[in-house]
Amino acid sequence: MGKFLEATAAPPQAAARFGRRDRLGLAWEGRLGTLAARLEHEAFLIVLFAIYLVGVTRSMPTQIASDTWMTLAYGREVFHHGLPIHDTLTIWAHGRTWIDQQWLGQLFYYGLFALGGIRAVLAVNALALAAGTGLAVLVARLPGGSARSVTWLALLSFIVIAWGSWVARVQSLVFVLFVGLLWLLAADSRRPSRRVFLALPLLVLWANVHGTAFLGAALIALRSAAMLLERERPLRDRLPTAAVLLCSPVLLLASPYGLDLIGYYHRLLLNPAFSRYVSEWAPTRLGIATIPFYALALLAAWLAGRSVSRLTRFEQGALLMTLVLALLAVRSVVWFMLSALILLPAALDGVLVSRWGSPRYRYVNRLMAGVAPIACAVVVVGAFAHPASWFTRDFPAAAADRVAQVAAQDPHARIFANERFADWLVLEHPSLAGRIAFDGRFELLTAKELRRVVAFRARLIGSENVIRGYRLLVLYPSAHSEKKVTKALLASSGRHAVYRDSRIAVVSQRASRGSGS
Repeated sequence: MGKFLEATAAPPQAAARFGRRDRLGLAWEGRLGTLAARLEHEAFLIVLFAIYLVGVTRSMPTQIASDTWMTLAYGREVFHHGLPIHDTLTIWAHGRTWIDQQWLGQLFYYGLFALGGIRAVLAVNALALAAGTGLAVLVARLPGGSARSVTWLALLSFIVIAWGSWVARVQSLVFVLFVGLLWLLAADSRRPSRRVFLALPLLVLWANVHGTAFLGAALIALRSAAMLLERERPLRDRLPTAAVLLCSPVLLLASPYGLDLIGYYHRLLLNPAFSRYVSEWAPTRLGIATIPFYALALLAAWLAGRSVSRLTRFEQGALLMTLVLALLAVRSVVWFMLSALILLPAALDGVLVSRWGSPRYRYVNRLMAGVAPIACAVVVVGAFAHPASWFTRDFPAAAADRVAQVAAQDPHARIFANERFADWLVLEHPSLAGRIAFDGRFELLTAKELRRVVAFRARLIGSENVIRGYRLLVLYPSAHSEKKVTKALLASSGRHAVYRDSRIAVVSQRASRGSGS
């Protein structure tokens, strides 16, 4: 009888179990339906981001440049000898004050290099770029920017962001810092909160990673100024926060170098020689590569006038500030593109006539959004499957070894190297430190020294005096500016190539008297 009662009691319990399963099934169906709908709307944005990542990873050998080797060489210097005060790595700048403002970022990258080689450096560099750009897209969607507006802006932005980040260097690490800071300040301009004070520790970190920290300080100060102009809140509620934020530029000195950074930023930001002789610091001119930038700049100007109510004072000021900096220097274009991607979608939605409704080709969109990340992952994994020599193929170790051999045979031999190779040589063979003319730290050089390098590459009359006193010349024959120089030097008497291929030429000459500087 007891067994019979148990059997009759079982069906309600089984029904309860089946009910729970049904509810779980319905919940999963609901989640999958939500995911499918999201994939339909975000399909083109997902595909664009996947293409960006593929481009970043497939071009990794070309991302290794002078700044890459400079980062690693200086990181090793900090690791082994502590923070530098005076230059000991080059001849021209020997003994001059060296403020290594980027010491923390360089130390981080050198740690990666020491642990995992160049592949670890490139992997983290790509991850930093992906994280910064991906966060920018996410932030652009959060305030209500439609998928359509963000997609159109990303189409213009990704081209220039990729072009502006095509070098493995410390700057890649601050993409996330810039996006996070701009997001924090823009959100506060719409809904004030004490979270805005998180901008201050972000700036302290930034001030020890990269010189663009001045931009972060300027954005925080801009938020302070915009806060003082607000009419929605009483002044007594705004003033304390605004006063604290207005003092943010002082945090640029929150570094082991302290007050010495004042001179560093002055030399870096207000050096007229940079805009004349260094391409990255030159004004941004209209050309094929900069058409997306100018198109987005015109769109931003039009939207600021047409949909001004959709942009806060801070957002308008941030767009204007980053635009002016971008026009003044090529290297600052990337910050305007990220700012426009984050801040403009809501304004663009205000002028678009129709909303992006249900996609027309729903299953095609789902397929694209599902396949793109998988294809991207396959390409990324395949790129890192190459041996280390594949990444450094433009910097043959045999050439560096040949330079070191000649230098070892002649203790007085000095080297005049293109800045592309100078820090690479020092990293490969530390014994060459102090025997190379100059490297990529242009802030340590005088305007006269920069002018001499440019004149030498342009083959101007009398410019060969700059290479007097140097036994070895390490040149870049693939570059248009040095192709003719290399050919002319090898055609002259008393010079011959001790190593040469399409990527690098090591020329030996009789070293005459003179410093060459």
